[in-house]
Amino acid sequence: MTSLSNETMNADQSAASCPDGSPQQRADAQRNREHLLISAAATFTAQGPRVSMQRIAQEAGVGIGTLYRHFPDRTALLAALGHRAYQAVLQLAQASRAAESDPFLALRRFLLGTLDHREVLVLPLHGAPVTASPADMALRRAISAELEQILQVGQQSGTLRRDVNATDVIVFGAMLAQTLPNFPNPERAAERVAQIFIDGLRVSASALPGQPVSRAEMERTFADSQKAGLD
Repeated sequence: MTSLSNETMNADQSAASCPDGSPQQRADAQRNREHLLISAAATFTAQGPRVSMQRIAQEAGVGIGTLYRHFPDRTALLAALGHRAYQAVLQLAQASRAAESDPFLALRRFLLGTLDHREVLVLPLHGAPVTASPADMALRRAISAELEQILQVGQQSGTLRRDVNATDVIVFGAMLAQTLPNFPNPERAAERVAQIFIDGLRVSASALPGQPVSRAEMERTFADSQKAGLD
């Protein structure tokens, strides 16, 4: 469990009570907010999306009032965690495409990077509620676009099968990031499975079952899920 010092929490309270506080107060409040997000993401990942706000505050080493000052309810906290996760995935996709001209190496970098970001990924495909803010939808589209550009390099060169799309990569990344309790050396197992997936992207005589799921289909499913949760 991580904790915040009394001095820092007092600065946070001053900034929260005075929106026009000093730059130092605002900086302290921002650091405290980031601390809460890091701790909350780890707690959600370890204990599941139903974990209580009280438990999240305990794991962060703060009082429940401090947590609610930053996030007025559970929905606001989950929305902030989801947005932060989408930003991390987009940065990972961009960095992978920039670092590797070979699409297979770029995809491998991206997939293995999801393991390093495992505790950040509080997202719908990891069991978190769907968020439908315009900002999050834009991030999801941007992630898909980055991955599609990586795939297209291989598809246009004739080395990567054409019946695969960005959603296939996203789904596998979500599956790969799941923890494997009671399994020896889970990180090595994840690396092996990722390589099997990468090799499976190479042009083959076999056909994949069905059609790939599009980004638009994913968004419709997310919208239906969110609507069902409100009913």
